[in-house]
Amino acid sequence: MRKIITLSVCSFFLMSCVSNTSTHAPAEKAVQYIDLTSDDKNKLSEYWVLENRIEGEYPASAIGILSGCVDVIVLINNSGGVASFEVKKSYPEGVFDNSVAAALKQWKWSAAEKNTDKVPVLTTIQFTYMTSNSSGGPKNKDEAERQCGFTNQQ
Repeated sequence: MRKIITLSVCSFFLMSCVSNTSTHAPAEKAVQYIDLTSDDKNKLSEYWVLENRIEGEYPASAIGILSGCVDVIVLINNSGGVASFEVKKSYPEGVFDNSVAAALKQWKWSAAEKNTDKVPVLTTIQFTYMTSNSSGGPKNKDEAERQCGFTNQQ
């Protein structure tokens, strides 16, 4: 009898705990932005004007031997900073990504005259890394031109 009462009391407490637990987490407010990732790059200037552009440092391991690029999708927030970014394409993969990340943290835009509400914008940016060496170019010159769209650059 004692076991039945103990089990009943434990069951009651367990049921009370479960019924009081909320299964609904508060919804995060979605960021509203204008998606310019498929539009003309000049359209960005209708919303945001780049005030501070820092070029990514050339990684020491690639100086004089590798050229490449990193295409990133960037979300410019309502205060003109980089809210987030994602690497869309990187050639050679991973070589220049950390340099791009460090540079983007320092980029700053101001709202264009049309963007009075400072609406966030999603856009794409390409960072390019060109090098040359004494033998006439980087060892990946042809592939870098193909992957990144370089043309006749030394």
